[in-house]
Amino acid sequence: MRSVSEIWQPLIANLAVVALFSSIWSLASDWLDKQRWIIRKLCIGLLVGSAAVSTMLLTVEIVPGVVYDLRTCVVAVGAFFSGPVVAIIAILMSGAFRLLEGGAGVGLAFFHLGTAALVGLGVRSAARSPLPNPFWIVLLAAAMALLLLLVVFLLTRVVSLEEARDLVVPGTVLTLLATLMMGFTILAARRAGYDRSILRAALAQAPEFLYVKDTDGRFLTVNEAVVHHHGYSEPAEMIGRSDFDTTDRARAEELHEQERAIMESRTALLDFEEEVVDNSGQWRWYKTSKVPLTGKDGRIVGLAGMTVDTTAVKKLERELTESRDRLSLAMSEMSDGLALFDRNGYLVFCNDQYRDAFPRSAHARVPGRHINEILLECARAGEQLGIPEDDIEGWAERVGSLLRVPNVVTVELFNGTYLQLRNQPASNDSAVVIVTDVTDLKLAERALLEANADLSRQASTDPLTGLANRRVFDEVLERDMARCGRAGTPLSLVLLDVDRFKHFNDVYGHQAGDRCLILVANAIKTSLLRPSDLAARYGGEEFAIILPDTDLTGARAVAERIRNAIAEASADDPGGAVTASLGVAEYDLSKGPTTPEGLVRRADGALYSAKAAGRNKVMAAAAE
Repeated sequence: MRSVSEIWQPLIANLAVVALFSSIWSLASDWLDKQRWIIRKLCIGLLVGSAAVSTMLLTVEIVPGVVYDLRTCVVAVGAFFSGPVVAIIAILMSGAFRLLEGGAGVGLAFFHLGTAALVGLGVRSAARSPLPNPFWIVLLAAAMALLLLLVVFLLTRVVSLEEARDLVVPGTVLTLLATLMMGFTILAARRAGYDRSILRAALAQAPEFLYVKDTDGRFLTVNEAVVHHHGYSEPAEMIGRSDFDTTDRARAEELHEQERAIMESRTALLDFEEEVVDNSGQWRWYKTSKVPLTGKDGRIVGLAGMTVDTTAVKKLERELTESRDRLSLAMSEMSDGLALFDRNGYLVFCNDQYRDAFPRSAHARVPGRHINEILLECARAGEQLGIPEDDIEGWAERVGSLLRVPNVVTVELFNGTYLQLRNQPASNDSAVVIVTDVTDLKLAERALLEANADLSRQASTDPLTGLANRRVFDEVLERDMARCGRAGTPLSLVLLDVDRFKHFNDVYGHQAGDRCLILVANAIKTSLLRPSDLAARYGGEEFAIILPDTDLTGARAVAERIRNAIAEASADDPGGAVTASLGVAEYDLSKGPTTPEGLVRRADGALYSAKAAGRNKVMAAAAE
C-alpha cells in the first residue's frame, strides 16, 4: 500500500490541472461568447476533453489495481454548463485515451464517464437556466460524491473492501473540491460575461450618442449611434479619431474648447442644449451631458459624453405650444362655457365663460374644487331656482352623480337667466360639461306656447260669448254619450233659444244684440256648478248645454236655473227684459238607443214646444 503523501500529491496535482483548465475556460469565455454556436461547443468540448485527459496523465493508484483521477468531475461540470455536445466530445477524447492505455477496467471507466455526464445533464435540466443558482453547483458536487461511492461499491467486487475504503476519503474530498471549484469559477465567469454582454448590448444599441474621449479629444469608445451618425460602418473605424476628423473645423474647435474646459475645471456639463446643422444641412436640436473621468491616481484621463437628438421633442413641444395657443384662443372666443371634471368629480379645467355663467358661485368654480362643493355653494348663494331647501346636500349628491351619465338639463337662475347644461362622459371616465345661455330660446319657447294656447282657445271658443263653439260641442257630446253609455249613466242635453232675438236686433241694433248674447252666456256660466258640464254657442242666438251623469229631472232643474238667471240679469237692462225658451232631452241607453243627432233633434223638438207654449219656458222631450 502506498503512503499518504504518495496518494495526496498526485491528487493535488489533479486538482491543479482542474483549476488550470477552469481558469482557461473563464478567460476564454468572453471570446467564446462571440463565436457561432457550433464553434463555441467544439472549443469547449475540446477544452473539457483536454482537461479530462490531463487528469488521466496524473492518475494515482490508491491500491494495486485501483486508480483515481478527476476526469469525471471535469466531464460532469462540462455537461452541466454546456450541454450534451460538450459531454460527448469530452467522453470520446478521454475514452479514446483510456483505450490507448489498455489494461483492465476499461468498461468501468466508460461507465463512470457516461454516468458523470448524465449527472451533469440531469442537474442542468433541473436548474433550467444559463446562469444557475449556486445551489445547483453544490447539488452537482454532492451527486458526483455519491457517484464515487457507487463506483467504490462496484470495486468491492474486484478488490477487498478494506482496499476500496482507502479511496473513499481522498476521492470524496477531491471530487467535492474539484466540482465546486470548477463550477463556481465558470459560474463567476459566466455571470461576468453575461453582465458585460448586457452592458455592451445596452451601450451599443442605445439610441443616444455615447462616447469616451482621452485628454486629447480622441475617441476611445463609441456606440453604434455615434458610428452611424458620422457615416462609419463600425466602431473600430472611429477609435483614435477626434472631432477634427468627423466634422468641420469651426465646430471641432468649439467642441475641443468646451471639453478642455470641462476637464480643467473638473466640472460636469449637464443637459446642455444647442441647435446645430447636421451633415445633411438640416438644423437639429441636441442635448448633451459630459463628465470628466478621473484615474486611480486622481488625474484626469478623459471624459465621457452622452448626446441626445431632441429635434423631435422640440418639434413636438412647438406643436403643443401652438395647439395650446389655438385652444386657448378658441376657449376665449367661444360663447359657451366649458368645464372638464376628472373621474373623481374634481374640476380640472374651465374657461371664463363657464364662471361668468354663474355669477354667485363663480369663486367656487376653480380647478381643484369638487362638483359637490360647487353645487353646495350654488345652493347656499341662492343662485339656482328649484333647489329643495330641506335637502340641499342630497340634491348636490344626486346632481353630482349625473357627471357619470350623459344628460341635458335646463336650469333657471335667480336673475331670470336660463342655462342649458350638457354633460358628456369621456372614455377615461372624465366628464365634459358645456353651459349654454338659452334665455332667449326659453322666452321664445314660452311665447310660442302661449300663442299656441291662444290659437287653441280661439279654435275651440266662440269669440263673442267665450263659450265653447259648435265644433267642440259636437266632439264633447259624442265623447260623453259614449262614456255614459259604457258606464250605464244618464246624460241630458239642453237647447236654449233667446226669445224674439231678431226683433231685439231690429229695435236696438246689432251691438245691443251682441250684449244680449253675452248676458245670456254669462247667465249660463253662473248657473252651471260642475266642471264636467259644457255650455256652447250652438249657432246665432241658440245655446246648448251638455249635462253628463244627469237625468231628465236634474236637467230640467238646471234649465230652470238658467232661465231665471237670464231673466234676473236682464231685469235692469235698458233694452228690456230678455227671456229664453229651453228644451231638455235625456240620453238613457236603458230606454232605447239613440245618436248625438237624435238627442239634439229631441231637445230641439222640446225647445219648439216651449216656444209654442208661449216662450220663456222649459219643456222636456218625451222618452224614445
